[in-house]
Amino acid sequence: MENQTEQLISRIVKELFRKAGFYFDNLNIEKQKGQEEQDLFIVKIDSKEDHPLLLDDKGSSLKAFEHIAKNLASKELNQKISLIIDLNNFLEKRNGKISELARLVAKKVQTSQKSYVLRPMSAYERRLVHIELADWPDIITESIGEEPRRRVIIKPQA
Repeated sequence: MENQTEQLISRIVKELFRKAGFYFDNLNIEKQKGQEEQDLFIVKIDSKEDHPLLLDDKGSSLKAFEHIAKNLASKELNQKISLIIDLNNFLEKRNGKISELARLVAKKVQTSQKSYVLRPMSAYERRLVHIELADWPDIITESIGEEPRRRVIIKPQA
């Protein structure tokens, strides 16, 4: 089943990009355990082209492609799937920035002993913050709010 799922995701992503006029050199899919034991499929795309329309500051255009691909695959599979598209390691670089932000804020919280609320983030980004700070002494992280404005609060341990 998983190989069929990965093949379906690959076909959908390739077709979606092709129809939009974007081409790439290589596509690989990594499967990880996501939230609530649901599989998370990370589609890694390598391209010699720059794709500035897809890789804007926050990757919102790429997120739109991701959303469409996820919905198409979920519909064909008759089950909800989690899917992330990473083009030219954009996501990996962004993840590094999120982890760095989490560490910087955690240091501020440790020093000031005051809570700090981060900007709204996707579930995946919030998870990165929680994982990054899980082993920090005297720091607690918690997700607050409702989608799409859900955030992480970093606070000192009482």
